[in-house]
Amino acid sequence: MKKYLVAALMPPIGACRFGCGTNCAPPISVFWLFGVISVIYGLLGGPVEGDGIHWTTVGLGLAMWAIASVWTLLTLQGVDQDRCHGIMSPRDHQVPPSLDESDPMDEVHKAH
Repeated sequence: MKKYLVAALMPPIGACRFGCGTNCAPPISVFWLFGVISVIYGLLGGPVEGDGIHWTTVGLGLAMWAIASVWTLLTLQGVDQDRCHGIMSPRDHQVPPSLDESDPMDEVHKAH
């Protein structure tokens, strides 16, 4: 429960801490920061610099925050499946190379 709460409220921390430091953490951080800054900017008046709250900017920020949270939850779910070796785990579906296959990098070396 704790990791899902952290993933929803602070997606970059959830992706780094519970997602085993996957490559998804930097883009999740960008989406989340965009969302947080948009919410704050919208509460301060938004791009029209009005006296009230600019709800479109706040809504955009909340949408970006939601995208970051869902992305983090999907990352955590994928990490859990890999650990449990579920039916969709990529660890169980790798094809080992046979011994008589040539090295694909040989073609690159021949070209140079």
